[in-house]
Amino acid sequence: MRTIDVAPLPLSELEPHLDEVAAHRLRDGVAAAQALLEGRALWIVTPTDQAGAGPVETVAPLAGYARGLDVDARWLCLDAPAEFTALSGRLHSWIHGDIGDRGRLGEKERDLYEHTLASNAENVAGDIREGDIVILHDPATAGLARPLKAAGAVVVWRCHAGADLATASPEGVEDAQRAWAFLDRYLEDADYVIVSCEEYRPPFTEPEACAVIPPSIDPDSPKNRVLDMDEAWSIARLAGIFDGEPPFDAFPFIRGDGRTDALRSAAAEGGVMRAGGPVPLGARTVTQVSRWDRLKGMKELAIAFAENLEALPDDAHLLLVGPCPDKRSAAERVLDEAVEAVELLPAAAHSRIHIAAVPAHDREVNALVVNAVQRVSSVVTQRSIVEAFGLTVAEAMWKKAPVVASGVGGIRTQVTDGVDGVLVDPHDGAAWAQAVADLLLFPERAAEMGATAHESVRRSFLPDRHLLQVLDALAAALERP
Repeated sequence: MRTIDVAPLPLSELEPHLDEVAAHRLRDGVAAAQALLEGRALWIVTPTDQAGAGPVETVAPLAGYARGLDVDARWLCLDAPAEFTALSGRLHSWIHGDIGDRGRLGEKERDLYEHTLASNAENVAGDIREGDIVILHDPATAGLARPLKAAGAVVVWRCHAGADLATASPEGVEDAQRAWAFLDRYLEDADYVIVSCEEYRPPFTEPEACAVIPPSIDPDSPKNRVLDMDEAWSIARLAGIFDGEPPFDAFPFIRGDGRTDALRSAAAEGGVMRAGGPVPLGARTVTQVSRWDRLKGMKELAIAFAENLEALPDDAHLLLVGPCPDKRSAAERVLDEAVEAVELLPAAAHSRIHIAAVPAHDREVNALVVNAVQRVSSVVTQRSIVEAFGLTVAEAMWKKAPVVASGVGGIRTQVTDGVDGVLVDPHDGAAWAQAVADLLLFPERAAEMGATAHESVRRSFLPDRHLLQVLDALAAALERP
């Protein structure tokens, strides 16, 4: 495993975002947390530390706040070959009720899974003390439960994937059942399970051993911190995603570890645009930010945009943004498919569609670019085919962006349709285009919706609520026999 550096985050920086009641509740919870975790190390294991990955977005602030409370919090990510990454991606897709890469889950795959995780467990088991707490994230880590529990830890498994199988296809239900059957023997060794929605609870996990905890966003992270419009336009143009001269030659910022740095033109790195070039001056931009995953529906969104151009204003452009994927990875294949689909569209459509792959090796720079792009966009969309939760929705809502999103999975817990966003059927391109057009044509309504969205996130999706719920779950795990 690899250790990920975590800078302490003082809770005092979070309190200005909270009302008086929430701040008081947080202070009381902090006192309880310090008593609960005294003398224990908190180990957090994620499959990856790649920018844009759901577990990373969730773990980074919570680990930072734990460190800020002088908790011995340690964040690790797996060291695994490409074959294991493909297998864990298959499990993730199948739990979503999606066919994924059409691969297998046989004995060969089980041997790969167990061998990879056994070698990772060897790296850390000797450092775990009796009574430490380990939080494992997602299917890729479930097989660590037994060896780390044997080392003396209390083990909590946190799953960010899931689907409402009541609405899935028969094939999707069957695939999900296969994935859960594969994982079941490993989950038997977990003391407690956390999921994002009630319907995502593993089929063999008892309700009393499972907590439902939606994720949260960090309002002061590079991805969500306040940027004025000059700053946002500077970053978006320096990144090469939007055309025009940036207001500033560079954007200075302070990294999480306190170092000063500056974001400069991306031209020296060869640019980030994969299709359509930079968004032209004067365009009103409809933006989707997500990783390159078939379930995010990037290619399908581009096609829906093209098929419904007549419903949209003439100056509306579509921007698809994701992290730059590894070579020969599944993500690269999804990106290539989206680019190819756009290039095959009629000129009137593909001239208004732009695809950007933002370098992900520097998580803080990647996050700043995403922050800026969402802020300068006219509408932010998340037209996922399947979505376990969809933190990009909460992130856009926090920035007061009007949001049009698929009414699936955890997105439904974030957006109240017609109040703080608009929900649409992910398979109805005409309905999506009409919802976007309404927000572009009535900017006052869009601004009112964005302001309401900001307050919704402040009440329900900031780390204070998340942190207290996780602490309650850890206390429940410690109390189990």
